[in-house]
Amino acid sequence: SVMTLTPLEAFFFGALAKTGATVVTYPLQLAQVLLRLQSKRTTMSTTPSTVNSTASNVNGKTGEIIGGKYSGTIDCLYQQFLRGGLPALFHGMNAKLLQTVLTAAFTFLTYEQTLTLVGWIYGALRYNHARKQK
Repeated sequence: SVMTLTPLEAFFFGALAKTGATVVTYPLQLAQVLLRLQSKRTTMSTTPSTVNSTASNVNGKTGEIIGGKYSGTIDCLYQQFLRGGLPALFHGMNAKLLQTVLTAAFTFLTYEQTLTLVGWIYGALRYNHARKQK
């Protein structure tokens, strides 16, 4: 007997799985953004207003540039932790959760429903084939 998920269960488990994955990986994603921002600041000649507006997209505070020079991912995470503790490593995660969790939940729901439909069609075709053989 094959156990299938109800649509609500599929949606819930998809959302739950993506929430866990996002919480675990978010600090690394934040570090990646900060390192890219640092790279842009060092490779492009920008006006202070351009740098400030870009930085405000990362930390939500207009005019404040997060961090200074990072030597890599671990250093970036360490400096963020020193600046604001554990909450600093998850700053801005709410928007990311809303974006990714809903997408994953609907994707998982669609996948499970498609799998159920394909199984039903396959079973119906097999049944019709068996009837014709008799």
